[in-house]
Amino acid sequence: MDKKDSQKSIWDQFKSLWNSFPEVLKLVGTILSIAIALKVLFPAAVLEINHFDAGPEIIEPGESSVLSWAVSRADNVAIEPDIGAVNFNGSISVHPSETTTYKLIATGDGEEKVALCTVTVKEEPQEPLLISSFDASPDSIKSGESAVLNWHVSGASKVNIEPGIGIVEPSGTASVSPDQTTTYKLTASNDDKEDVAYCTIAVEENVTAPEESITSSAESVIPAENNQTSQKNLPSIGSFNANPDIVEKGKSSVLTWDVTSATKVSIEPGIGTVSLTGSQRIFPDKNTTYFLKATNEAGSVDATKVVYVQESSTPPSSAPIPTPKQISPADGTVFDNSTSGATFKWTAVSGAANYTVEIDAYDSSSGSWLSESAGSQVISGISTTSYSFEFTAQGPGRWRAWAVGSDGQKSVKSGWWNFNYTV
Repeated sequence: MDKKDSQKSIWDQFKSLWNSFPEVLKLVGTILSIAIALKVLFPAAVLEINHFDAGPEIIEPGESSVLSWAVSRADNVAIEPDIGAVNFNGSISVHPSETTTYKLIATGDGEEKVALCTVTVKEEPQEPLLISSFDASPDSIKSGESAVLNWHVSGASKVNIEPGIGIVEPSGTASVSPDQTTTYKLTASNDDKEDVAYCTIAVEENVTAPEESITSSAESVIPAENNQTSQKNLPSIGSFNANPDIVEKGKSSVLTWDVTSATKVSIEPGIGTVSLTGSQRIFPDKNTTYFLKATNEAGSVDATKVVYVQESSTPPSSAPIPTPKQISPADGTVFDNSTSGATFKWTAVSGAANYTVEIDAYDSSSGSWLSESAGSQVISGISTTSYSFEFTAQGPGRWRAWAVGSDGQKSVKSGWWNFNYTV
């Protein structure tokens, strides 16, 4: 083939390739379209936490909650704190002693996803702040001697006594040796309240006898003006009250008093020697007149306070019925498809005519127990100490029981015990 023919052949091949180029584009486009369609129809597996919740989300101290979760396309699933590795789908009963946030961690193909769930534990009701007593024994000493402060406080997170003592336990004693008459202040406080009480210890000055103590009979006569001075030196009772001064039988009142210039103060009946200033809780069972007597070298003065006791307007109730104790199945039991039901058992209690059982189920779609929405299943009038129950659906559940007397009186309900039925 000569040079001219060779050049023609190359040109023909180029034209043929050019003419077929649109077909190549069509093929590439078709392949891309198929790839996109396959991706839409069959998406790649994606790590997903479908749900992670607790039921109930708010519990009383000592009660339990059930954590439930569902995770897809994961290699590992763990829950913190205190639980660790778990299955991709499941539930578990937890008993937090304080409000706790649980963290679910799912990993797969180098990816990690996290979900949080909080179980809130209600705070126990706080005992009311009360200074029951704060006094000294003795409340009058000579210089160099000591006395003992006594106090009893309830419902306080902090108790402080000044001067010179500082933070103390809610109930206790402390030995003190003041060199002069001293009023001690007790301050009790909790998160939202503060109360104070006072206690005075009188310190007598050491008196030196005169060198010449012998006097004539005439000299020993007390002039009238000196007698008036003696009257002026008597103790002073600033206040002596009761709050309240009318109580129902079985209830209490608090006596408070404030005395000055006395070497001894006593209150009767049933209290005895007290400090110059103080308070005392009393529980009279009938109308009672309390007598306060304040004494010093010049003499004594008295004060009275009547506390009236009324009969309670509420008629006495019969003895409460004890709460039955749950026996089985144990709290947190998991049932599988090898059984179709469970038998709940509890102890018999005195005074019970029959028993009532409440069975509750957790609705994962609403994130709450049925007792909080549609209503739980309550079976009353049970004459035995057991009840057999057939499972109707899988998932978390719980049960509790209480006793009912012949007069309709009910015991306190037992705590919830959780169970879980899985298929």
